[in-house]
Amino acid sequence: MYFRTKNINTSNKSHMDQVTSGVTKVILMRPFAPLQTVSAETLPVAKDKEFIHIILPLSGRTVTFQSFMDKFVKIALKNDRRVLLTVVYFGEEGLAEARKIMSRVLVTKNSGGNSNNLRLLALNETFSRGKGLRVGAERVWDHQGSSNGPMSSHHKGDVLLFMCDVDIVFSARFLDRCRWNTEPGRKVYYPVVFSLYNPHVVYTLQGKEVPVETDQLVISRDTGFWRDFGYGMTCQYRYADHILIVD
Repeated sequence: MYFRTKNINTSNKSHMDQVTSGVTKVILMRPFAPLQTVSAETLPVAKDKEFIHIILPLSGRTVTFQSFMDKFVKIALKNDRRVLLTVVYFGEEGLAEARKIMSRVLVTKNSGGNSNNLRLLALNETFSRGKGLRVGAERVWDHQGSSNGPMSSHHKGDVLLFMCDVDIVFSARFLDRCRWNTEPGRKVYYPVVFSLYNPHVVYTLQGKEVPVETDQLVISRDTGFWRDFGYGMTCQYRYADHILIVD
């Protein structure tokens, strides 16, 4: 179980000071007796969070990619601020548009995007998700030797990866769970994804207009199902000299 402590001090503080509330991980056990505390661990506050390297294989689907980047800016760059994105793009079709989408983030004021947390790798090949993940994992540390970017802090260390798809919507809380539920050489985190039905079918059958995308993100029996049989989304560590990826 995870417990978050809120900072109720209302004095004038910066945004980062206000969101550095603590989180405690508590493990409980109740075999055949009263509840027993096994361990309690205080987790790092926001400024000490580990960087997450998101690897996104992509080919085409630029409209969906634009929607992904809009959410990524709000959740990862402006809110969490400890996330780096590597897009591995396959083929020529749509490549120019994908570059424009990422460039707009880089030039938009206060977006949080810069050359140290956003990058696009282009491969003139047929799409392969497994290869995209491998290439992204191998190349995401090119700036490791630089002293002016966050990647330098991972020099000769384990790196936390989130292998993602372009149609995935995640929250800031998920990014924390990605950190909490992975351990180098010990634990890999496979989140259970809620898969939405086709909104044009769901709302048409109910005699309703299709709402905007943000209003479609509803978890219910009528809107979708839990994809507990899929293991495509994963948070896991990349060792300093080894990459463990299963396609």
